[in-house]
Amino acid sequence: MSDKMSEVYEAYDIELIRAMRGRGAMLLATKQGLFHLQTPEVSENRLLAEYQFKERLYDAGFTRIDRCMKNKHESLVTFDRYNNPYVLRSYFEARECNVTNPEEVMLAVMNLANFHMFGRKVWKETEGDVHVRVTVDFRRRNQELKRVRTFVTNRRPKREFETLYLDVYEHFYEQALRCEELYMQNANSHRNKESFECHIGYCHGMYNQHSVLIEQLDNGELLVDTVGFDKFHVGNQLGDLYHFLRKTVEKNNYSVEVMQEILSLYHKQCPLSEQDINYIYNLYSYPEKFYKISNQYMNAPKSWISPKMEEKLRKLVKDEEKKALVLEKLSQCKIE
Repeated sequence: MSDKMSEVYEAYDIELIRAMRGRGAMLLATKQGLFHLQTPEVSENRLLAEYQFKERLYDAGFTRIDRCMKNKHESLVTFDRYNNPYVLRSYFEARECNVTNPEEVMLAVMNLANFHMFGRKVWKETEGDVHVRVTVDFRRRNQELKRVRTFVTNRRPKREFETLYLDVYEHFYEQALRCEELYMQNANSHRNKESFECHIGYCHGMYNQHSVLIEQLDNGELLVDTVGFDKFHVGNQLGDLYHFLRKTVEKNNYSVEVMQEILSLYHKQCPLSEQDINYIYNLYSYPEKFYKISNQYMNAPKSWISPKMEEKLRKLVKDEEKKALVLEKLSQCKIE
């Protein structure tokens, strides 16, 4: 046991067997099970909200989650001798979901729908205690894109990335404007408002292959564990579905069949209306990757632009035809 960390381990009611380094954290094998120890990336108030949310979720019956653990002093944060903070969460002997495996995609989608049903139940029981967050703000994003274009236009001399960026900017910016216009039209529709309200509940906030763990039992049965709730909030749960669908479809080379299967599986547990499909279409139509590349560029040092940035932008342009086909099929999608 590391002398530096011993007082942190001893602050909890666990019997440590061994500690292993993970991605930005420590995995602790104990007699009480596996735990995940890391430096918190959120405030103590946010951590308390996460603890309360997960306890409600656990008590409601959605139990395979990384619960926050209190120490012997009933605190969620433990400090080492150098005053570095740590938070302990329960964890699982499992691996990340393989989204190119149809069976694991099926399990992940069913798990998401199940989480959403519990998330709505918990939200209704605590209605009024948590603010409903509207996470879609295309107008703000589009204003940011305009600022990036102005900045790049004024750069002298321009590097290859910046030249390419300006070459493709209008194509992606037009997409972004169409999404903003469509979103505002839908937001003012009575039917779409009703659809929005049907899907209000707790959202994961970042549901993808990294937050879905697959655990295999000795008898071959596969269990699904859900972790990484850092961005949980109350809002439109279809945002989670869109996020998982986009990531998974792209990991499967923009497979229309995977897109249709995800929507069909989710629909079996959480019915989707035509307005819901339109909402997902609107989100997916937005040039998300172009927006992220723009942000990365603005936040990076300008003295040197990583070749990775140009590589990402070129791949984005190359994949546009594939994405357009997925969007076309999504716009025609009839869920049964």
